[in-house]
Amino acid sequence: MDKDALIVEIGRLIVSDPKVASKPWDKYALVAWYGDGVSKLNGFRYLGEDAAQPATPAGLELEGRLDALREATRLDGQAPWRACVVKLDRGTGKAVVDFEYDDPERWHVTPSTAAEIARRARP
Repeated sequence: MDKDALIVEIGRLIVSDPKVASKPWDKYALVAWYGDGVSKLNGFRYLGEDAAQPATPAGLELEGRLDALREATRLDGQAPWRACVVKLDRGTGKAVVDFEYDDPERWHVTPSTAAEIARRARP
C-alpha cells in the first residue's frame, strides 16, 4: 500500500473508532510516538476553540497501518521517523501528516506534557 492510501486508511480507522466518534469534534490530532521498543498513541479531539479532549483510538489494525506508514515514508539510508502527527479536519475532509525524524521527544506525551502537545498538535 502506498503512503497516500495508508494515510486515507489511517484517517478512516480514526474517525470510525468508538472513542473518537462518541463525542462531537471538528478537528482531530493523533500523535504516534516510537521509543526504544515502545510505541504510544495519543489522540486529541477538538471542538471549536474549546480545549482538547483526549480521545485515543485503539486497535491493532491502526497500529499496523502506522507501522506500514513508517516504512513507506522511510528516507533512504536513514532510520524511520520516530514520531508523527496525523491531523484531521472534519469540515474539509483533509488529512495532514507531519513526520518527526530529528526531535521525536517534542511529541512524547506524558502527564506533564499532554496539554502542551495537544495545543501544538491542533490542526
